[in-house]
Amino acid sequence: MYVYRGYRMGLPKAVKSLLIANAAVFAFTLFFPIRGWNYLFGLVPALINHRFMIWQFFTYMFLHGGFGHIFWNMFMLWMFSTELEYNWGSRDFLKYYLACGVGGGVIVWITSLVGLSSSAIPTIGASGAIFGVLVAYGMMWPDRMIFVMGILPMKALHMVLIFGGIDLLRGLSGGAGNIAVFAHVGGGITGFIYLKYGWRIMIHLEHQINKFKARKFTVIQGGGKKTGIKSDYPESHPDIDNEVDRILDKIARDGMDSLTDRERRILDRASDKKRK
Repeated sequence: MYVYRGYRMGLPKAVKSLLIANAAVFAFTLFFPIRGWNYLFGLVPALINHRFMIWQFFTYMFLHGGFGHIFWNMFMLWMFSTELEYNWGSRDFLKYYLACGVGGGVIVWITSLVGLSSSAIPTIGASGAIFGVLVAYGMMWPDRMIFVMGILPMKALHMVLIFGGIDLLRGLSGGAGNIAVFAHVGGGITGFIYLKYGWRIMIHLEHQINKFKARKFTVIQGGGKKTGIKSDYPESHPDIDNEVDRILDKIARDGMDSLTDRERRILDRASDKKRK
């Protein structure tokens, strides 16, 4: 259940920090207009390939090419991210935003390897991360009406699909011009994968790590050695462990919504026990 909070509560922490960070970087590049900024901190696939400047996958999303560029990106960030952060929390929202930005950069780099985009021209801007935000908004509130350009009413999910399809076609046809359409597409794809499958992977990973921690010790009993379990966690029954494994397999196969109330309670108790 997601709760609509609107914009009356003010800017949440992560959105405010991102707005300030982008504005500060933009102001700095205005006062110190060095052409090399875009080649040092923008995303230039050739420099990543030959000079291993991998920080560009992260830093490119904080550079912008002009006032109009940063204004529209920050407007979209404010408009669509505020409600997401109020529902997810600042930490989870920030992780998602940065993951989408990096994912957009990775797709730009991959497309340069196959000749779909230039490997020497810098890609800059937050639009890859912003498009990931749009995907999340469209998935959470698909039927909410958005007035595109303040005029054209459109459902949020339809807006995301149309804009994403246009960007993909422009990229494949070579008609993108100076717009980094593959960053948009990459950010959207990353966001979709993150929301659909990322949490399942993390649940499995955390469970396997906890199982490894609980079984990595050897308990010495009597005069001989016997392999056993020594852990900071409370002792667990094998049947419970098997039940948790079955539930995690069910989540990976059918999703969280497929769980019964009993299975949710078992998973919650097991998670609490592991944390303690």
